[in-house]
Amino acid sequence: MSYCFMRCRPHPKCPDLIGWYLVLNPDDFETLERLHRGVTSMYYAKFGLDPHYQNPEIAHLYNPIRLAFIWLETVERQLAAGKPILVNSRGGLLIMADVEVLSAIKSDKMQWPDYDKSEIITIAKWPEGKHYYLSSNKNRVFVPSKYVNFDDACATAKVYTDKIKTRC
Repeated sequence: MSYCFMRCRPHPKCPDLIGWYLVLNPDDFETLERLHRGVTSMYYAKFGLDPHYQNPEIAHLYNPIRLAFIWLETVERQLAAGKPILVNSRGGLLIMADVEVLSAIKSDKMQWPDYDKSEIITIAKWPEGKHYYLSSNKNRVFVPSKYVNFDDACATAKVYTDKIKTRC
């Protein structure tokens, strides 16, 4: 499968706001499914185990299942209009209309081509677990969300930054 990433300026009033976006076409259900799994994993990493969100009055707002459902519902509503949308490495959505495309690349991997020296990626494994998971201090979406061995997880992390921590 091939993925198209575009480096875009979303709005002319913000000339310095430039980033990489994955093009998601209305008929590309396989990419949507893979992307949704990555977004769900990102929400779990961010909110699923955080004790700060245990307050019963607000916990439902940060429920990873609820957030991933809302994300998917929003994407489906936009794709139903028949137009492609753009998705950034944090799961943010952008309608493709009126976006200035600066460059585009094709890739066999769903890996955004944005390298960030300030990003810290942590490779972790559940106790007695068999998969390795990546999480980012920048709340990046990783696809796939889990890796069979440490070397694969490390290779993916190195695509984005040279600051890698481990909790295995």
